[in-house]
Amino acid sequence: MGTPPRLARREARRLRRRRARRRATMALAVVAAAALLAGIAVAWASGGDGVDAGTGGAREAADGTLSVATGAPGGTPAQPASSDEQEPPPVRVISGGDVMPDRSVEQYAKANGAEAVFEGIARVFEKGDAAWVNLEGVVSPLGTPKTEKTYTFQGPTSFAPALAGAGVDVVTMANNHSVDYGRAALRDSIARLEKAGIQVVGAGRNLDDSHAPAAVTAASGATIGFLAYNDVWWPGFEATRSHAGVAQAFNDVGRMKRDIRELADEVDYVVVGFHWGYEYQHYPVSQQVGEAHAAIDAGADLVIGHHPHVLQGFETYRRRLIAYSLGDLVFDHMAVETGQTVLVDATLRPEGVTARLVPAYASSAGIPALQRGEAGRTILALVKQYSAPLDTSISIDGDIGYVRAGRRR
Repeated sequence: MGTPPRLARREARRLRRRRARRRATMALAVVAAAALLAGIAVAWASGGDGVDAGTGGAREAADGTLSVATGAPGGTPAQPASSDEQEPPPVRVISGGDVMPDRSVEQYAKANGAEAVFEGIARVFEKGDAAWVNLEGVVSPLGTPKTEKTYTFQGPTSFAPALAGAGVDVVTMANNHSVDYGRAALRDSIARLEKAGIQVVGAGRNLDDSHAPAAVTAASGATIGFLAYNDVWWPGFEATRSHAGVAQAFNDVGRMKRDIRELADEVDYVVVGFHWGYEYQHYPVSQQVGEAHAAIDAGADLVIGHHPHVLQGFETYRRRLIAYSLGDLVFDHMAVETGQTVLVDATLRPEGVTARLVPAYASSAGIPALQRGEAGRTILALVKQYSAPLDTSISIDGDIGYVRAGRRR
Protein backbone atom coordinates (compact mmCIF):
# COMPACT_ATOMS: atom_id res chain seq x y z
CA MET A 1 0.00 0.00 0.00
CA GLY A 2 3.00 2.30 0.34
CA THR A 3 3.61 5.05 2.87
CA PRO A 4 0.48 6.91 4.06
CA PRO A 5 0.41 10.51 2.75
CA ARG A 6 0.78 12.17 6.14
CA LEU A 7 3.70 9.92 7.06
CA ALA A 8 5.38 10.72 3.75
CA ARG A 9 4.94 14.43 4.35
CA ARG A 10 6.29 14.07 7.89
CA GLU A 11 9.41 12.23 6.68
CA ALA A 12 9.90 14.78 3.91
CA ARG A 13 9.74 17.63 6.43
CA ARG A 14 12.21 15.84 8.68
CA LEU A 15 14.62 15.25 5.79
CA ARG A 16 14.40 18.88 4.68
CA ARG A 17 15.15 20.07 8.22
CA ARG A 18 18.14 17.76 8.54
CA ARG A 19 19.48 18.92 5.19
CA ALA A 20 18.94 22.56 6.17
CA ARG A 21 20.82 22.03 9.43
CA ARG A 22 23.70 20.36 7.59
CA ARG A 23 23.83 23.20 5.05
CA ALA A 24 23.78 25.79 7.83
CA THR A 25 26.57 24.00 9.68
CA MET A 26 28.69 23.69 6.52
CA ALA A 27 28.06 27.33 5.59
CA LEU A 28 29.11 28.47 9.05
CA ALA A 29 32.29 26.42 8.79
CA VAL A 30 33.08 27.89 5.36
CA VAL A 31 32.49 31.44 6.62
CA ALA A 32 34.73 30.85 9.63
CA ALA A 33 37.50 29.40 7.47
CA ALA A 34 37.24 32.25 4.98
CA ALA A 35 37.36 34.78 7.80
CA LEU A 36 40.46 33.19 9.25
CA LEU A 37 42.21 33.14 5.86
CA ALA A 38 41.19 36.75 5.20
CA GLY A 39 42.61 37.82 8.53
CA ILE A 40 45.90 36.06 7.86
CA ALA A 41 46.10 37.59 4.39
CA VAL A 42 45.51 41.10 5.70
CA ALA A 43 48.08 40.61 8.39
CA TRP A 44 50.63 39.29 5.86
CA ALA A 45 49.99 42.22 3.51
CA SER A 46 50.54 44.63 6.37
CA GLY A 47 53.86 43.05 7.17
CA GLY A 48 52.68 42.01 10.56
CA ASP A 49 52.79 38.72 12.34
CA GLY A 50 49.04 38.22 12.57
CA VAL A 51 48.63 40.29 15.73
CA ASP A 52 46.50 43.43 15.25
CA ALA A 53 46.71 44.10 11.54
CA GLY A 54 45.02 47.43 12.16
CA THR A 55 42.17 47.14 9.64
CA GLY A 56 40.71 43.77 10.51
CA GLY A 57 42.10 40.27 10.45
CA ALA A 58 43.37 38.51 13.53
CA ARG A 59 43.58 40.38 16.81
CA GLU A 60 45.13 39.20 20.05
CA ALA A 61 43.33 40.24 23.17
CA ALA A 62 45.02 41.04 26.44
CA ASP A 63 44.22 37.55 27.72
CA GLY A 64 46.01 35.97 24.77
CA THR A 65 42.89 34.77 22.94
CA LEU A 66 42.68 35.27 19.19
CA SER A 67 39.65 36.68 17.39
CA VAL A 68 39.03 37.24 13.70
CA ALA A 69 37.21 40.15 12.08
CA THR A 70 36.41 40.37 8.39
CA GLY A 71 35.37 43.14 6.01
CA ALA A 72 36.91 45.96 4.09
CA PRO A 73 40.01 47.61 5.51
CA GLY A 74 39.03 49.80 8.41
CA GLY A 75 35.60 48.35 7.97
CA THR A 76 32.80 46.51 9.66
CA PRO A 77 33.07 43.13 11.36
CA ALA A 78 31.10 40.38 9.69
CA GLN A 79 27.55 39.85 10.91
CA PRO A 80 26.95 36.55 12.70
CA ALA A 81 25.35 33.87 10.57
CA SER A 82 21.74 32.99 11.29
CA SER A 83 21.30 29.88 13.39
CA ASP A 84 18.71 27.18 13.90
CA GLU A 85 19.00 27.98 17.60
CA GLN A 86 17.26 31.36 17.32
CA GLU A 87 14.16 31.47 19.47
CA PRO A 88 10.97 31.19 17.44
CA PRO A 89 8.41 34.00 17.50
CA PRO A 90 5.26 33.50 19.59
CA VAL A 91 2.16 31.88 18.10
CA ARG A 92 -1.55 31.92 18.96
CA VAL A 93 -3.42 28.61 19.11
CA ILE A 94 -7.21 28.58 19.53
CA SER A 95 -8.65 25.43 21.12
CA GLY A 96 -12.30 24.44 21.33
CA GLY A 97 -14.19 21.61 22.99
CA ASP A 98 -16.28 18.72 21.68
CA VAL A 99 -18.01 19.19 18.31
CA MET A 100 -20.81 16.64 17.79
CA PRO A 101 -22.40 16.81 14.29
CA ASP A 102 -25.49 14.62 14.82
CA ARG A 103 -29.03 14.85 16.27
CA SER A 104 -30.27 18.43 16.81
CA VAL A 105 -27.04 19.87 15.44
CA GLU A 106 -27.50 18.00 12.16
CA GLN A 107 -31.12 19.19 11.94
CA TYR A 108 -29.99 22.78 12.45
CA ALA A 109 -27.28 22.36 9.82
CA LYS A 110 -29.75 20.96 7.28
CA ALA A 111 -32.20 23.81 7.91
CA ASN A 112 -29.68 26.68 8.00
CA GLY A 113 -26.50 25.38 6.38
CA ALA A 114 -23.64 23.73 8.25
CA GLU A 115 -21.61 26.95 8.27
CA ALA A 116 -24.36 28.58 10.37
CA VAL A 117 -23.51 26.22 13.24
CA PHE A 118 -20.23 28.08 13.77
CA GLU A 119 -21.30 31.67 13.05
CA GLY A 120 -21.34 32.62 16.73
CA ILE A 121 -17.72 31.61 17.40
CA ALA A 122 -15.88 31.68 14.06
CA ARG A 123 -14.34 35.10 14.69
CA VAL A 124 -12.40 33.67 17.64
CA PHE A 125 -10.94 30.84 15.53
CA GLU A 126 -9.92 33.34 12.87
CA LYS A 127 -7.68 35.25 15.30
CA GLY A 128 -5.27 32.36 15.77
CA ASP A 129 -2.28 31.11 13.85
CA ALA A 130 -3.94 27.71 14.22
CA ALA A 131 -7.28 26.49 15.56
CA TRP A 132 -8.47 23.03 16.49
CA VAL A 133 -11.38 21.14 18.05
CA ASN A 134 -12.39 17.58 18.98
CA LEU A 135 -14.68 16.12 16.29
CA GLU A 136 -16.98 13.74 18.14
CA GLY A 137 -18.29 11.52 15.36
CA VAL A 138 -17.89 10.90 11.64
CA VAL A 139 -18.83 13.12 8.71
CA SER A 140 -19.56 10.37 6.21
CA PRO A 141 -22.66 8.63 4.80
CA LEU A 142 -20.96 5.25 5.03
CA GLY A 143 -21.48 2.48 7.55
CA THR A 144 -24.08 1.42 10.07
CA PRO A 145 -24.16 2.28 13.79
CA LYS A 146 -22.67 -0.10 16.30
CA THR A 147 -25.69 -1.64 17.98
CA GLU A 148 -23.84 -2.30 21.22
CA LYS A 149 -23.38 1.43 21.80
CA THR A 150 -26.05 3.66 23.34
CA TYR A 151 -24.85 6.79 21.53
CA THR A 152 -23.46 6.85 18.00
CA PHE A 153 -22.72 10.03 16.07
CA GLN A 154 -22.76 10.54 12.31
CA GLY A 155 -22.95 14.02 10.81
CA PRO A 156 -23.48 15.41 7.32
CA THR A 157 -20.55 15.64 4.92
CA SER A 158 -21.11 19.42 4.77
CA PHE A 159 -19.55 19.63 8.24
CA ALA A 160 -16.05 19.22 6.83
CA PRO A 161 -16.03 22.40 4.68
CA ALA A 162 -18.04 24.21 7.36
CA LEU A 163 -15.32 23.57 9.94
CA ALA A 164 -12.70 24.81 7.49
CA GLY A 165 -14.79 27.88 6.71
CA ALA A 166 -15.02 28.67 10.42
CA GLY A 167 -11.22 28.79 10.63
CA VAL A 168 -10.48 25.32 12.00
CA ASP A 169 -7.13 23.95 10.80
CA VAL A 170 -6.89 20.68 12.73
CA VAL A 171 -9.35 18.25 14.31
CA THR A 172 -8.61 15.46 16.73
CA MET A 173 -10.62 12.30 16.17
CA ALA A 174 -8.94 10.47 19.04
CA ASN A 175 -12.17 9.70 20.84
CA ASN A 176 -14.79 7.04 21.56
CA HIS A 177 -17.06 7.99 18.63
CA SER A 178 -14.73 8.00 15.62
CA VAL A 179 -15.50 4.36 14.75
CA ASP A 180 -19.22 4.47 15.66
CA TYR A 181 -20.10 3.68 12.03
CA GLY A 182 -17.19 1.43 11.23
CA ARG A 183 -13.69 1.85 9.93
CA ALA A 184 -14.74 2.71 6.37
CA ALA A 185 -16.72 5.70 7.67
CA LEU A 186 -13.67 6.86 9.62
CA ARG A 187 -11.43 6.58 6.55
CA ASP A 188 -14.00 8.45 4.46
CA SER A 189 -14.30 11.18 7.10
CA ILE A 190 -10.54 11.67 7.16
CA ALA A 191 -10.49 11.95 3.36
CA ARG A 192 -13.32 14.52 3.36
CA LEU A 193 -11.69 16.60 6.08
CA GLU A 194 -8.34 16.56 4.30
CA LYS A 195 -10.03 17.56 1.04
CA ALA A 196 -11.53 20.54 2.89
CA GLY A 197 -8.05 21.53 4.08
CA ILE A 198 -8.33 20.21 7.63
CA GLN A 199 -5.65 17.98 9.10
CA VAL A 200 -6.69 15.05 11.30
CA VAL A 201 -4.74 13.80 14.31
CA GLY A 202 -5.35 10.99 16.76
CA ALA A 203 -7.01 8.72 14.20
CA GLY A 204 -5.80 7.31 10.94
CA ARG A 205 -5.92 4.69 8.25
CA ASN A 206 -3.62 2.45 10.31
CA LEU A 207 -1.62 2.55 13.53
CA ASP A 208 1.27 4.67 12.26
CA ASP A 209 -1.12 7.07 10.54
CA SER A 210 -3.07 7.53 13.78
CA HIS A 211 0.13 8.59 15.54
CA ALA A 212 1.23 10.96 12.75
CA PRO A 213 1.24 14.65 13.68
CA ALA A 214 -0.31 17.63 11.97
CA ALA A 215 1.79 20.73 11.38
CA VAL A 216 0.72 24.34 10.83
CA THR A 217 3.09 27.14 9.83
CA ALA A 218 2.22 30.59 11.19
CA ALA A 219 2.61 33.74 9.12
CA SER A 220 5.77 34.46 11.13
CA GLY A 221 7.29 31.18 9.96
CA ALA A 222 6.99 29.49 13.37
CA THR A 223 5.73 25.91 13.21
CA ILE A 224 3.11 24.28 15.43
CA GLY A 225 2.73 20.51 15.69
CA PHE A 226 -0.37 18.65 16.92
CA LEU A 227 -0.86 15.15 18.34
CA ALA A 228 -3.85 13.52 20.04
CA TYR A 229 -4.68 10.36 22.00
CA ASN A 230 -7.78 8.54 23.21
CA ASP A 231 -8.04 7.20 26.76
CA VAL A 232 -11.73 6.23 26.65
CA TRP A 233 -11.44 2.64 25.48
CA TRP A 234 -14.03 0.92 23.35
CA PRO A 235 -13.40 -2.52 21.84
CA GLY A 236 -12.41 -2.44 18.20
CA PHE A 237 -11.74 1.31 18.07
CA GLU A 238 -7.96 1.17 18.32
CA ALA A 239 -5.91 1.53 15.15
CA THR A 240 -3.82 -1.47 14.10
CA ARG A 241 -1.08 -2.01 11.57
CA SER A 242 -3.66 -2.78 8.92
CA HIS A 243 -6.93 -1.22 10.14
CA ALA A 244 -8.16 2.34 10.67
CA GLY A 245 -8.81 3.50 14.20
CA VAL A 246 -7.67 5.82 16.97
CA ALA A 247 -4.34 6.37 18.73
CA GLN A 248 -4.35 5.44 22.40
CA ALA A 249 -2.11 6.62 25.22
CA PHE A 250 -3.22 4.62 28.25
CA ASN A 251 -1.86 1.33 26.89
CA ASP A 252 1.32 2.77 25.37
CA VAL A 253 2.49 5.85 27.26
CA GLY A 254 6.02 5.17 26.04
CA ARG A 255 5.04 5.64 22.42
CA MET A 256 3.06 8.77 23.30
CA LYS A 257 6.13 10.32 24.90
CA ARG A 258 8.31 9.25 21.99
CA ASP A 259 5.87 10.83 19.52
CA ILE A 260 6.04 14.12 21.40
CA ARG A 261 9.83 14.12 21.71
CA GLU A 262 10.25 13.44 18.00
CA LEU A 263 7.75 16.14 17.05
CA ALA A 264 9.39 18.65 19.41
CA ASP A 265 12.62 18.16 17.45
CA GLU A 266 10.85 19.03 14.20
CA VAL A 267 8.62 22.01 15.07
CA ASP A 268 8.79 25.10 17.26
CA TYR A 269 5.75 24.35 19.45
CA VAL A 270 3.83 21.18 20.31
CA VAL A 271 0.11 20.93 21.19
CA VAL A 272 -1.29 17.63 22.48
CA GLY A 273 -4.92 16.58 22.95
CA PHE A 274 -6.33 13.84 25.17
CA HIS A 275 -9.80 12.29 25.29
CA TRP A 276 -9.91 11.24 28.93
CA GLY A 277 -11.45 11.47 32.38
CA TYR A 278 -14.96 10.83 33.66
CA GLU A 279 -18.12 12.34 32.26
CA TYR A 280 -19.75 15.19 34.20
CA GLN A 281 -16.87 15.43 36.69
CA HIS A 282 -15.32 18.87 37.15
CA TYR A 283 -11.95 17.75 38.51
CA PRO A 284 -9.31 15.62 36.80
CA VAL A 285 -8.33 12.19 38.09
CA SER A 286 -4.75 11.13 38.71
CA GLN A 287 -4.42 9.45 35.31
CA GLN A 288 -5.21 12.73 33.54
CA VAL A 289 -2.70 14.64 35.65
CA GLY A 290 0.00 12.02 35.16
CA GLU A 291 -0.40 11.89 31.38
CA ALA A 292 -0.55 15.68 31.07
CA HIS A 293 2.64 16.11 33.05
CA ALA A 294 4.33 13.33 31.06
CA ALA A 295 3.37 15.07 27.82
CA ILE A 296 4.88 18.37 28.96
CA ASP A 297 7.97 16.64 30.30
CA ALA A 298 8.39 15.12 26.82
CA GLY A 299 8.16 18.51 25.11
CA ALA A 300 4.52 19.63 24.84
CA ASP A 301 3.75 23.33 25.28
CA LEU A 302 -0.03 23.07 25.53
CA VAL A 303 -2.27 20.15 26.57
CA ILE A 304 -6.01 20.22 25.82
CA GLY A 305 -8.48 17.71 27.25
CA HIS A 306 -11.91 16.55 26.06
CA HIS A 307 -14.66 14.03 26.91
CA PRO A 308 -16.15 14.94 30.34
CA HIS A 309 -18.82 17.18 28.63
CA VAL A 310 -18.29 19.78 31.36
CA LEU A 311 -15.57 22.24 32.19
CA GLN A 312 -12.62 21.17 34.30
CA GLY A 313 -9.80 23.27 35.68
CA PHE A 314 -6.59 24.59 34.18
CA GLU A 315 -3.12 23.85 35.51
CA THR A 316 0.21 25.51 34.86
CA TYR A 317 3.07 23.04 34.94
CA ARG A 318 6.69 23.83 34.11
CA ARG A 319 5.55 27.13 32.58
CA ARG A 320 3.26 25.28 30.19
CA LEU A 321 -0.52 25.06 30.24
CA ILE A 322 -3.00 22.20 30.70
CA ALA A 323 -6.76 22.51 30.14
CA TYR A 324 -8.17 19.29 31.56
CA SER A 325 -11.56 19.62 29.85
CA LEU A 326 -13.12 22.34 27.71
CA GLY A 327 -16.57 20.78 27.85
CA ASP A 328 -18.90 20.78 24.85
CA LEU A 329 -18.63 23.42 22.13
CA VAL A 330 -21.18 22.11 19.60
CA PHE A 331 -23.39 19.56 21.33
CA ASP A 332 -27.11 19.37 22.12
CA HIS A 333 -27.89 18.92 25.80
CA MET A 334 -30.45 19.15 28.58
CA ALA A 335 -28.37 20.66 31.40
CA VAL A 336 -26.92 24.16 31.78
CA GLU A 337 -23.48 22.93 32.83
CA THR A 338 -23.03 20.89 29.64
CA GLY A 339 -23.61 24.02 27.56
CA GLN A 340 -20.91 26.03 29.35
CA THR A 341 -17.49 26.18 27.73
CA VAL A 342 -14.50 28.39 27.00
CA LEU A 343 -12.43 28.87 23.89
CA VAL A 344 -8.75 28.94 24.80
CA ASP A 345 -6.77 31.61 22.97
CA ALA A 346 -3.25 30.59 24.00
CA THR A 347 -0.06 32.44 23.16
CA LEU A 348 2.89 30.07 23.07
CA ARG A 349 6.39 31.44 23.62
CA PRO A 350 9.69 29.69 24.34
CA GLU A 351 9.62 31.05 27.88
CA GLY A 352 6.06 29.97 28.65
CA VAL A 353 2.36 30.09 27.81
CA THR A 354 -0.37 32.62 28.51
CA ALA A 355 -4.02 32.33 27.54
CA ARG A 356 -7.22 34.29 27.16
CA LEU A 357 -10.33 32.31 28.08
CA VAL A 358 -13.34 33.33 25.99
CA PRO A 359 -16.65 32.12 27.48
CA ALA A 360 -19.30 30.57 25.25
CA TYR A 361 -22.53 28.68 25.66
CA ALA A 362 -24.16 26.07 23.44
CA SER A 363 -27.93 26.26 23.21
CA SER A 364 -30.04 23.21 23.97
CA ALA A 365 -29.86 22.49 20.22
CA GLY A 366 -26.08 22.58 20.48
CA ILE A 367 -25.37 25.86 18.67
CA PRO A 368 -22.66 27.95 20.40
CA ALA A 369 -22.50 31.69 20.97
CA LEU A 370 -20.01 33.88 22.81
CA GLN A 371 -21.16 35.07 26.23
CA ARG A 372 -20.94 38.60 27.56
CA GLY A 373 -21.78 40.29 30.85
CA GLU A 374 -22.99 38.24 33.76
CA ALA A 375 -23.41 35.07 31.71
CA GLY A 376 -19.77 35.15 30.62
CA ARG A 377 -18.46 36.00 34.07
CA THR A 378 -20.44 33.10 35.57
CA ILE A 379 -18.67 30.64 33.28
CA LEU A 380 -15.27 32.16 34.03
CA ALA A 381 -15.94 32.04 37.77
CA LEU A 382 -16.54 28.30 37.46
CA VAL A 383 -13.24 27.85 35.61
CA LYS A 384 -11.53 29.78 38.40
CA GLN A 385 -13.17 27.56 41.01
CA TYR A 386 -12.16 24.34 39.25
CA SER A 387 -8.58 25.55 38.75
CA ALA A 388 -7.91 26.57 42.36
CA PRO A 389 -7.19 23.01 43.61
CA LEU A 390 -4.65 22.72 40.78
CA ASP A 391 -2.71 25.66 42.25
CA THR A 392 -3.51 27.79 39.22
CA SER A 393 -4.96 31.28 39.36
CA ILE A 394 -7.49 32.55 36.81
CA SER A 395 -7.99 36.31 36.66
CA ILE A 396 -11.15 37.82 35.21
CA ASP A 397 -11.26 41.19 33.49
CA GLY A 398 -14.62 42.05 32.02
CA ASP A 399 -15.77 39.18 29.83
CA ILE A 400 -12.38 37.47 29.46
CA GLY A 401 -10.42 35.18 31.75
CA TYR A 402 -6.62 35.10 31.85
CA VAL A 403 -4.15 32.46 32.91
CA ARG A 404 -0.39 32.79 32.92
CA ALA A 405 1.99 29.89 33.40
CA GLY A 406 3.98 30.46 36.57
CA ARG A 407 7.44 29.55 37.72
CA ARG A 408 8.94 26.23 36.72
CA ARG A 409 7.82 23.61 39.25
